[in-house]
Amino acid sequence: MIKLHIGQPGCGKTKTLIERANNALKSAKGNVVFLDESDEGILELHHDIRYINISNFPIDSSQELVAFLYGLISSNSDIELMYLDGLLNVYIMTDDEICQWLNQIERLSKNHQVAFEISVSRNGEIPECFQAYL
Repeated sequence: MIKLHIGQPGCGKTKTLIERANNALKSAKGNVVFLDESDEGILELHHDIRYINISNFPIDSSQELVAFLYGLISSNSDIELMYLDGLLNVYIMTDDEICQWLNQIERLSKNHQVAFEISVSRNGEIPECFQAYL
């Protein structure tokens, strides 16, 4: 399962993801992981949520990010939920590339029973391929 949180920069997507992660922890049977591009939200997350600042790792492309996610899941099969905040801002991707990336994340989600919630900063029209994840 993938759920996208789409909006303009500064509209509260990070706050929403943090609230959802904290609330999900109450009923989660597995581990909850929150990935961000900085340490800004770390103090707002419950201490049982695994926080990862991806800027501490040499991830240079969206494909390397997918490989990183596979590595996380392969090292911890108890991961149930992953929250990705602002990560697509790090990589310059066309709409088609984002759609292909989402297909890879969907395959990862289905194969390993991990749910993803992903924030996407966006001005303007939302691509057709995003609709299934809203």
